[in-house]
Amino acid sequence: MFDFFNSKIHGFGIDLSDLSIKIVDLRNQNGNFKLASFGRQEIPATLIEGGEIKKEEELITVIKKAVREIKGETLKTDYCVASLPETESFVRLVHLPLMNTNEAAEAIKWEIEANIPLTLPEIYYDWQIIESPQAHRDHLDVLIGVLPKKTVDPYLTVLKKAGLKPFIFEIESLAIARALVPSGACPNPILIIDLGAKKTGLVIFSGQTVYFTASLPISNSSLVATLSEKLNIDQIKAKQIKMEQGLDWQNTSSPVTQALLPVLNEMTAKIKDYIDYYQEHPPVAPSAQSNIIDKIILCGGGANFKGLPEFLAAKLNLTITIGNPWVNVFKTPPETIAGLALSEAPGFATAIGLALRGAQQHSWLN
Repeated sequence: MFDFFNSKIHGFGIDLSDLSIKIVDLRNQNGNFKLASFGRQEIPATLIEGGEIKKEEELITVIKKAVREIKGETLKTDYCVASLPETESFVRLVHLPLMNTNEAAEAIKWEIEANIPLTLPEIYYDWQIIESPQAHRDHLDVLIGVLPKKTVDPYLTVLKKAGLKPFIFEIESLAIARALVPSGACPNPILIIDLGAKKTGLVIFSGQTVYFTASLPISNSSLVATLSEKLNIDQIKAKQIKMEQGLDWQNTSSPVTQALLPVLNEMTAKIKDYIDYYQEHPPVAPSAQSNIIDKIILCGGGANFKGLPEFLAAKLNLTITIGNPWVNVFKTPPETIAGLALSEAPGFATAIGLALRGAQQHSWLN
């Protein structure tokens, strides 16, 4: 049930965040994927807070509505691959001496107990040996994923009560990486920035695996709230101004720039700190050619904030691209796929990654 990595059942992806539900179902037709179904449903602000479910019955109603109002084909299965909040997760790549699978299973328990402030009965965990084109002869590279039962169990309960059958729960960063990293591998480390409604997630991916995850409190909602406060306007108007005007960060006389620049400078400084720390304490990536991050991929609903890519590129001196979550689905994605515009796709990155996982053709990364 809580196998983060392996399964044979087909299921659709369902991404539950604090403020929205996103659903994506991919079907395999003669070796090619097609987008069969997708949907998005707003979640009232008080139902999930900081990843914690606060109002179970009301959330169940919203989930049922999201499934009922799906666009495209009717969902043909109740099985789903569901996301779990990144802030409660633990993801780490560990190096173990060469050993058999049974020995590795026991060694991983020791690794978890040594690094997690929870006991084994209090958590769900899974692990996978990461294969590399340049196989190591002296050790195993093992990816471990851990989540507290107190986090997982409420999500399991609401999904089952909504009539669904969650057979995999997956940490957001793993789903995002699966959607955005071409073929699940990159020669140099990249930083993925997921600018969401309530938080900004950071994921460092290198070789064939996720190495580091973190969350920042700056988000789409906090930027809108800052604009609302600084410009003395309501949040509906602030959201409209943010979307229409964007960030002209070099124009210091712009009211939007004056309002948002301090917050964005703070976010950029924290991102730089994480990049510096990673590069000063580089892990031994199984198949990476370098430990220098030279590229950032943006995703999430805030990826299309006009002017943000240019701002980050100038401040961090790195290449910035908008993530294409169809990169492992279609060879050349059209501007609109079954009603989902290409410009909207970065906001569906987690759901698309979950759907890829549920489409059976992909393990957690490839």
